[in-house]
Amino acid sequence: MAAADGRAETPACPDASRRVFSGGAYPMLIKSSGGRTIAALTVGVLAGSLFAAGGIAAASSDADVIHACVKNRSGDVRIVAETTTCKAGERKLSWNESLPQGPADSVKASVERADFDFPGGGNKIVYCPGGKTATGGGFFLDEPAENGREIIASAPFVSKDKPTGWLAVARKAKGSVYVICV
Repeated sequence: MAAADGRAETPACPDASRRVFSGGAYPMLIKSSGGRTIAALTVGVLAGSLFAAGGIAAASSDADVIHACVKNRSGDVRIVAETTTCKAGERKLSWNESLPQGPADSVKASVERADFDFPGGGNKIVYCPGGKTATGGGFFLDEPAENGREIIASAPFVSKDKPTGWLAVARKAKGSVYVICV
């Protein structure tokens, strides 16, 4: 569109109710002293800002490090700045937020199971495969625990200070004992 004096007329800066430039960005309008409006793209300013921000990020090698003060007695943790001095009775602790993950198969749990049938009373131990450690276990009864049927004990079986299986002691019971091993 042309103004009365023949110069090109520059549209006013668009707002949300009018048209939007690509990506929602608007060119910065600078008015010169001669009354002419110059559309100045902010690419240079943006590139300079990104360059400066990248330099700051590169200078900060602790971007992924978390700093905390830990209470010695309770273990309560409070996240703090790197330069914070912990209070009396606290110790400083830092860790990296983005530690590499170990192989997916580094710890595989397995469940081992054995059946039992004790018309009177007895016990059954189910063991973890060689080298694995028992981390939990339990039992199932095939029938309701009534008419004198009962589990007397359900506990880890420890050998040489290492839990290697699960023990079930029962009376008048039929069922299964299981152990979770890692």
